[in-house]
Amino acid sequence: MQISSMSGSVALFAMLYVGLVNTSLAGPAINVGALNEYISAQKNTLAKRIYNTGDATAFVRVSVSEIIYDKNSGKPTEHPLDENALISGKGTGIISSPPRLIIPANGMQTNRLVFTGSRDKERYYRVRYIPVVPDQTEGFGLDNKDMQAYQDQINAGVTVLTGFGTIVTVQPEATKFNTLVASSNNKLSVSNNGNASVVISGIKSCDRSLKNCGSPVNVQLRPGSKLERTAEENKVWLYSLTEGSQKKNLSTGSSS
Repeated sequence: MQISSMSGSVALFAMLYVGLVNTSLAGPAINVGALNEYISAQKNTLAKRIYNTGDATAFVRVSVSEIIYDKNSGKPTEHPLDENALISGKGTGIISSPPRLIIPANGMQTNRLVFTGSRDKERYYRVRYIPVVPDQTEGFGLDNKDMQAYQDQINAGVTVLTGFGTIVTVQPEATKFNTLVASSNNKLSVSNNGNASVVISGIKSCDRSLKNCGSPVNVQLRPGSKLERTAEENKVWLYSLTEGSQKKNLSTGSSS
């Protein structure tokens, strides 16, 4: 599915590739599930299941950074979080529990992401799950013999350790949805006048028979942002609008 990236919105899917190229087709292969997650106003914890579909144990380091968008340009910048300060009750952010995962071949581990601090506004975080070849600095609790055995297994051929990033949106405590949808002159306009993101999913233009459609696109529309699309002659727009737990299937388009 095509993913839209637009000024004033958060790209739904963000992926980090970390290649550690050696020399076998054997090795760990992690799957983090959904690449876009939400922590609603009623919760402060998100449980993510991280799978290893490979044939070797995965040693995964978890890192979290906050994404801050420039008010004028919408350009994102990432700021690493001080995990020790957050654990001590200082600051605002997401704590990964645990910060490292050991996932056996064809196994699964649950990673809990715990939000702490102020929820006066919506916040955005990138959580990276990075498979590594452990050494004494990684903190996985392996002795030298076990580390060497794992390194020998990985070094047996060409192994690519691929990491993934998930975008986590934390909604404000007092969530208010106020989405304005308008269409005129073959244009679709969706404005987010609330204080929490809405998701426009599966947006695509179709002929009036709804049999011939373009590729669907997903857009996360942050507060204060607007989505505008122009339909071709005799085309309609099909999409779903999600506000929190409420989802609506909508359509609009040209009037000819």
